Amino acid sequence: MKQLTNQNNFVYLFFSLIIFLFSAAVVVEFPGGLGEDIFSAVTILMLAVSLRSLKIERTWKWTVYTLITFFILLTGLGKFFPHQFYVYFTLITLLIFFIGSFATAYKQVLFVGDIDTNKIIGSLTLYLLLGLIWTMIYLLLLAMDPSAFSGIEAVNWQQGFSRVAYYSFVTLTTLGYGDVLPTNHVAEFFVYMEAIIGVFYMAIIVSSLISLRLAAIQDEKQGK
Repeated sequence: MKQLTNQNNFVYLFFSLIIFLFSAAVVVEFPGGLGEDIFSAVTILMLAVSLRSLKIERTWKWTVYTLITFFILLTGLGKFFPHQFYVYFTLITLLIFFIGSFATAYKQVLFVGDIDTNKIIGSLTLYLLLGLIWTMIYLLLLAMDPSAFSGIEAVNWQQGFSRVAYYSFVTLTTLGYGDVLPTNHVAEFFVYMEAIIGVFYMAIIVSSLISLRLAAIQDEKQGK
């Protein structure tokens, strides 16, 4: 891996998330253990890349190490000793990771430095993380109530990940195709909260990037 700097650190995480999402779609074409194993391996790789990509504090760094360990352990236990308990904790582990990664990355994207390619990619990475956070929430809702959404088959979380992620990003962008719908009030709450945050994020990211650029121009003038 190329040496990480302020000019390229988000590139690795961004593309690892894209590969993660693509592998989730491919997994559906390989029903059974093989597809799930591939997806689990890609997930572990994505978790590992985040350690290198994000400039993180030591506490969160060790938290990610712990989350990776938990994910591997829970995946192994779930494979050989299937139980819904392992599904809940696997999904919670990934939810904590995505929330923590978002909290770490947004400080680097929204509040420091001038606008460059890396910061634009960082903004896209934050958007992907938002969609993935809600993906995990929806998967947890489906694990507790398989009928929480219409249009999503009741399958294991690896097989259903791509469909749920699709719905999450459609909701985040407020497209609302209508092919998947929440069927209870709790699911509806999380759906409209995601739509609100998706619109709010776009306003925040645009204003933040403009502010950073104006601040950089002001610094350049003062330097002269």
